[in-house]
Amino acid sequence: MSPAPCKKSSQNKVITLERIFRDRLTYLGIRKIQQPRLLKKSFDNLYVKRCRRIVTANRREGAILILSTGAKNRLMTGDGSVRAEFFSNLRRCGTAMLVFSESSALPVLLSNELKRYHLPAAVAVLHGHLLESRIKAVLQEKIKNRITVHGVALEVRGRGILITGASGIGKTTAALQAVSKDCLWIADDLAVIKKEQTGQLMISGHPKIKKLFHTPRRGIMPVDSVLNLSQMKDKTRLAGVIELIKSDTGETKLKLIEKKIIETSLPFIRVTIPRTGFFNKNLLEKAILKLNEVG
Repeated sequence: MSPAPCKKSSQNKVITLERIFRDRLTYLGIRKIQQPRLLKKSFDNLYVKRCRRIVTANRREGAILILSTGAKNRLMTGDGSVRAEFFSNLRRCGTAMLVFSESSALPVLLSNELKRYHLPAAVAVLHGHLLESRIKAVLQEKIKNRITVHGVALEVRGRGILITGASGIGKTTAALQAVSKDCLWIADDLAVIKKEQTGQLMISGHPKIKKLFHTPRRGIMPVDSVLNLSQMKDKTRLAGVIELIKSDTGETKLKLIEKKIIETSLPFIRVTIPRTGFFNKNLLEKAILKLNEVG
C-alpha cells in the first residue's frame, strides 16, 4: 500500500508528533514512548508505513514506521551491522517515529540502538493492521481536521444529526422512516466530518458510498431507489450526535452528555437499548427532541 502523505495546511503551520499523539495514546494502544523530547520536531508531512522486513530503502521524510513482531525479532537476532545500517538509513531519511506493534516493552538492545541514532520509538499492544488504521485516522483528524465515522447522518430542520451504533441496531431503518420535508437524508454507513476554518463541523457522506445505503433485509441499494432528490442533501452543519448502546438492564434510557469531535464540544444523546431490542423511528424522534432542548 503506498503511503498517503498528510501535508501542512494554512490552519496547521507546524506538524509535530507531540501534537498528533496528544490525548490519543490509549486509543492507539501505546504503552510507552522512548525519547519523547524528540516528538517536538516539526515535519512538512507525516504518513504511515508498515514494515515487515528489515531492508534499507529510500523513504520520504516523515514516515511513521510500524514494525511487526517478525521485524522486531529479526532486528534482535540479526547481525549488529544490519541493525546499524537499518537505523542509520532511517535517520538519514528523516523517519519521524518507529512503533513496535503487539509489544508491551522495548528490548534493551533496541532501546540503546534507537537512542544512539536519535530515533523516537513507541510500543503498542495493537496488531499492525489496526494500529495502521488508527494512526491514519488520527492524522486525518489532527492534520486535515477530518474524520470518518460509522453511522447515519440526517438533517432535521436545518441541523445535522449523526446516529452511531453497532451494525444491525436499526440506525438505517429508523432514519429512512423519519425522512420527510423536515428531515433530509445525508449519509449511511460512513459519514465524513470536517472542521471548517470557521470552526464549524460539516457532515457529509463518504465519496465512495454516499449514493448507497444498507439494511440487513434489503442489502446494499441505491439511495435514489427509495428516496427522491428533494429528500436528500450533500452536506450539512453537524449539531449533535445520537449514540446507540446495547445494555443488559432491559430498560430503554435517553441521557444527555457532552463529548468532543475534532476538539469541538457537541451534545450527545446516549440511547441505551435492551440487548434484544432495536432502535426505531419513535426513539429517534425522542432523541431529536432532547437534542433540540439544548439548542
